[in-house]
Amino acid sequence: MAVAVVAMVLSAVLPTIGVASFTAYGRSLIGASRFFVTASPAADAFAGTSRGGVALGLDVGYLGLAAQQIGLFAGLGSFWALAAEGIGRWIRRLVLLSGWLLAISAVLVVTGYRLLAGAGVPSTLGSAWVFSLVAGLVMVLGGLEARKRLDSTWYWTKPDLNG
Repeated sequence: MAVAVVAMVLSAVLPTIGVASFTAYGRSLIGASRFFVTASPAADAFAGTSRGGVALGLDVGYLGLAAQQIGLFAGLGSFWALAAEGIGRWIRRLVLLSGWLLAISAVLVVTGYRLLAGAGVPSTLGSAWVFSLVAGLVMVLGGLEARKRLDSTWYWTKPDLNG
């Protein structure tokens, strides 16, 4: 549980994907997301690059950052379930959803970086994607392991449903 929490926090505050010539918003998750949501492939800063490649890189990069944000919100609400003795079916599903979103976000961020670099945009890739991937894997593996600890007492306390 502690590894997942530390990895989630580090993935939010460490530098992530960015464009080398623009650092006004910062390079952490929120700053990079602000840039990617407002950036336009037709901007003067992207002159001389493949407009379609830049658009695809911006979209894939932002999709990764958005998946990371949703995964972090779901993970911060459910990480405690990794250490609980018994958990419910829905909180386990939230743990798994968080893990898959965090793991997929790492892949999308790196892919977005590769697309931007391939389109001719001087881009940067920080280390936050590594911690997002680690948090995602811990959450997924913990959620799969939690199947053994599912609390099914609700069903047993409702005798009218057994008939």
